[in-house]
Amino acid sequence: MLLFSLAFACPSVMRADTEETVTIGDTVVGKFATMLTFGEGDVVLTFEDGTSQTAAMSLVSIDLAYTGGEDAITTITGDAGESVRIYSLSGQYVGNSTESLAKGIYIMNGKKVIIR
Repeated sequence: MLLFSLAFACPSVMRADTEETVTIGDTVVGKFATMLTFGEGDVVLTFEDGTSQTAAMSLVSIDLAYTGGEDAITTITGDAGESVRIYSLSGQYVGNSTESLAKGIYIMNGKKVIIR
């Protein structure tokens, strides 16, 4: 669920650098989802063409593949003298340097950061 929230927080920014595969049950939907609305056991997927589809949450799968280029973030620096604390998405403290971190999404200074 958290990955869905992250993926759709800035769809206009992520769209250019992300390939998305939406699967409902055994059917691959050939559209890019721009918004997810969760209800009691259901999710409404709104697609870039303005159409929407409702399905049981247990049947929906969205796979994202980042395909960024040279304009991607390569290093992260904090303000001079400021102690940087990095956390995993589950809230665990993982250190104060990005150098030894595995690829993934982390929280640094209250913002989501992608390590590639």
